[in-house]
Amino acid sequence: MENEDLLPSLIGKNVAVTGTTTGLGHALARCAIVKNAALVLLLNRKSERSERSEKDLHKYLDNGNGDDATTPKTVIKTIDCDLMSFDSVKKAAEQINQEVKSYGGLDVLCLNAGIMAVDDNRTQDGFEVQMQTNQLSHFLLTSLVYPSVKDAAEKRGEARIVSQSSSARELTSALEETYFEKCDEGTLGGNDTWMLTQMVLGKGGPWVRYGQTKLANSVFTMALHHKLAESNSNIKSIGCEPGYSVTPLQSTPHFTGSWIFMLFEKMIPKQSASDGSLNAASACFSPDAKSGDFYAPEKSMTGKPIKVVAAGERQKTGWIGATDKATCDPQQQKLVWEACEKALGIEFVV
Repeated sequence: MENEDLLPSLIGKNVAVTGTTTGLGHALARCAIVKNAALVLLLNRKSERSERSEKDLHKYLDNGNGDDATTPKTVIKTIDCDLMSFDSVKKAAEQINQEVKSYGGLDVLCLNAGIMAVDDNRTQDGFEVQMQTNQLSHFLLTSLVYPSVKDAAEKRGEARIVSQSSSARELTSALEETYFEKCDEGTLGGNDTWMLTQMVLGKGGPWVRYGQTKLANSVFTMALHHKLAESNSNIKSIGCEPGYSVTPLQSTPHFTGSWIFMLFEKMIPKQSASDGSLNAASACFSPDAKSGDFYAPEKSMTGKPIKVVAAGERQKTGWIGATDKATCDPQQQKLVWEACEKALGIEFVV
């Protein structure tokens, strides 16, 4: 990972990351291990990929981790967490809280896992699969492990909740409550709308649904930031996006099955998952990160991390290249919080 040496030591810190089997999450978990975190929790759906991922990450324990006699080796544990099942998320949260108790709480919760542009299907809980996986389950997980995050912040001066969004948050101008509600399959745009029609005209379809979830991630980040500020908390809520990083996320047929994809591949700059994960690593670990920040690549799709939102305020405004108007909109922040609470039947008090 380029510029990884700029990140601080994580000795004594405990980190949990959703979605570490491949891509961005795997690279972020590796970074936490290399930086000597005390405990790294890998939150994945039970699978052979999950087992292989943990085995691969253990290799970094034999590559300098904990070589100093005063620095113990990082403890790596996998916790089964299927974001398409609220029951699974609840069980995972219980295990997380138990695991981190003896370590003094959870210093970093990174909400990284996601699916992209899949068919208009529903989970066993009745919600659109992308919204539940990418936002609703992460909201639930955050609410349930919040006491452990608060414990770490009280003991060590700060803790962080980091949400991984995407440039796709700009595919839609505003969140709509209907995407957070239970509904029948095929009723949120279906699967057949042309990709360009969705991206340019905002017609319903897999990409609009994905854009809704990624906007929900960034709006949630800022909503949580403001709630934490109001309560004078030393917990930080920080967002990020990886630009165009080459990961298995692009394997969706609604991406690879389009001629636009072929054109996109030729024209748009790309970077590795490792380099793309530096935005999340900055959000999770950089001493310069403040609550309400949002990291994105300097050149939009590639480049070093920069803050496109700083302390809740947009940095890229104007007519050209502006981002995150909806992300920083108080009404959108109110909507995402209330819509998540209503969908889950909970009250998340910060």
